Amino acid sequence: MPSVTIIGAGVFGLSIAQALPRSFKVTVVARDLPGDPESLGWASPWAGAGFGGGSSKNPEEIEMLKASFRYFWELAETNPESTVKRIKEVLFRDNTHTDEDLWWKDFMPNYRILSPSELPPECGAKIGISHDTIVLTAPAYIVWLKQRLEASGVVFVRKTVESIGELKGTADVVVNATGVGAQTLGGVEDADVETIRGQTMVIKSSIDKMLFRTGNDYCYIIPRLDGTVIIGGIKQFGETDGKVDPALRDDICRRAHQLEPSIPTSHKELEILRDIVGIRPGRKSGLRVEAEVIEGQPVVHAYGGAGGGFALSAGVGRRVAILVDQFIQSSQPWQQ
Repeated sequence: MPSVTIIGAGVFGLSIAQALPRSFKVTVVARDLPGDPESLGWASPWAGAGFGGGSSKNPEEIEMLKASFRYFWELAETNPESTVKRIKEVLFRDNTHTDEDLWWKDFMPNYRILSPSELPPECGAKIGISHDTIVLTAPAYIVWLKQRLEASGVVFVRKTVESIGELKGTADVVVNATGVGAQTLGGVEDADVETIRGQTMVIKSSIDKMLFRTGNDYCYIIPRLDGTVIIGGIKQFGETDGKVDPALRDDICRRAHQLEPSIPTSHKELEILRDIVGIRPGRKSGLRVEAEVIEGQPVVHAYGGAGGGFALSAGVGRRVAILVDQFIQSSQPWQQ
């Protein structure tokens, strides 16, 4: 029976485990596991999370995003307990009048360009785009996915892995889904990995459509469709401070108000359920999904999703499964 050990139990690690054949012996080894007490040591529990399409120009990454969307779109119908729901999204762009650079303009359901009269007057949008998409509650989704994997035979082991060498010879293939940890993981030590600090607020609200703004300014409003909404955000590259910055609250409110006037410009007028600070696993050269042999051990890397981890996750899982299978099917001995 082919064996695969996955390092990391964030949304990438879990999605990879789900994509691998059930005939494989799959073990997920991780310091942090879904359902643990809150920790800034990993990113997945802190995500929004919605599928916004993004602005990727990389053909392989676009295919991964498409595969993820199809998976989540179906899951919203077949497994509502996963927390995945279908929702309307509107994107406002304040630095361009066109949608020609968006890969998803011919892909997302019910895609249309808003008329000028539909644009929020305060946000300076030059174009607005509406389409259907999905939203999910990140911490609940990864717990659901872990439980599903355990029921199918995937084994979870709590362990801090310091280097690829620790697992040499223990599995046919090792998958590195360590996120920010790839910066220090022995045998990898990727200097391109960088932290991206984010800060949001969870508020009580009946807003029922997802709103994004990109370009010169950045903002998002992500309803969970359970009476709560996440508003944000910020991207602070290289930062890891886990404390809430009070000054950002009103700045977030100001930007969110420009998209949705029902959100006040002062946080004191909001019903804030909690503040969230999360550290995204970025990578300066972008997403890494590739295979290599490290000290004789076949390894597949999957990290660097930054703020798009959930949107990419199912597609990354399928791509990694292909790379793992190529190792398994190869007849060549593993050599440096």
